[in-house]
Amino acid sequence: MLTAEEYRAVFESSPDGVLVVCHDGKIRDVNPQVEAMFGYAREELLAEPVEVLVPDTARRAHLEHRSRYAQAPHTRPMGVGMELLGRRKDGSLFPVEVSLSPWETPQGQRVVCTVRDITNRKRLQNFSEGAMRASEEERQRIARELHDDTAQRLATLMLHIRILSMQTDAEAWRRGLDQLRDEILETAEGVKRIARGLRPPELEEVGLVTAIRAHLRGLREGGGFEVDADLDPVDHLLGKDAKLALYRVVQEALSNVVRHSGADRARLRLGAADGKVFLVIEDDGRGFTEGQVREGGGGLGLVSMQERAVMVGGRVIVDSTPGEGTRIRINVPASTATEAQNV
Repeated sequence: MLTAEEYRAVFESSPDGVLVVCHDGKIRDVNPQVEAMFGYAREELLAEPVEVLVPDTARRAHLEHRSRYAQAPHTRPMGVGMELLGRRKDGSLFPVEVSLSPWETPQGQRVVCTVRDITNRKRLQNFSEGAMRASEEERQRIARELHDDTAQRLATLMLHIRILSMQTDAEAWRRGLDQLRDEILETAEGVKRIARGLRPPELEEVGLVTAIRAHLRGLREGGGFEVDADLDPVDHLLGKDAKLALYRVVQEALSNVVRHSGADRARLRLGAADGKVFLVIEDDGRGFTEGQVREGGGGLGLVSMQERAVMVGGRVIVDSTPGEGTRIRINVPASTATEAQNV
């Protein structure tokens, strides 16, 4: 048998948050993980209703669920099939998993609530879903380009070759050959453009700044979208993975601006300060709120940017106001020149 002190040690050292709740819903005890998770000191929670840790919009439903559970308590996960949220002291919400276990004591019935913060799991899940969706969209884009452009050009080339093979006039044959050569060159350029979109050769051959300039030139020539760019030479401060992450953020962010912002131009700044390389992309378009992004299903691009930054030790900060535009900043740690070259 464990002693009371040993049981207390297990309670205190649990990797999950653990609360002991009385039959009336008042919190009897919490472990340190609950304090860290919710931002309350233990003394602030004792004798408080457990609903203080539940979002305002869910408190009435939680009271009803707690009342039903008290009538037939049993060990079970809470909220099966639902997305549960915890509420921190500062009012912010985060996704949780909760398990309930009844506990009979000489002082009456208690419920042991085990709470797990699943923010990282949700973030990974969202990123995985976003990556799959982005991958499928990229396949569809490439398939459309190959079908609508490359395949059509090749079909035209075959037709011109057939016509040329029946040509008996020498001068007409030479003109047809010149035209055929030009069409082959255009087709080859189209294939290169598709390949460049998958993995820009400039990124590895001549660096991030040149790759970004090439992308901005493509936006301007392809759709007339202008980006005012101020790009400092930072390649010597970045490893290969960080360069790719920043380049993909530029692609994703500017794609969002073109498709969703309503702005006809954007501003881009790349530089280094305070041991970090920073990238800032701004527009004066329609902006958005977090709710608008979530309801419109447009948050996957932002999640992708954030995860790319995290994978290279960086961070993305998004600041957007409806009617006033959007500002995206990514900071990644700067490497020394030697570290960057050895990556």
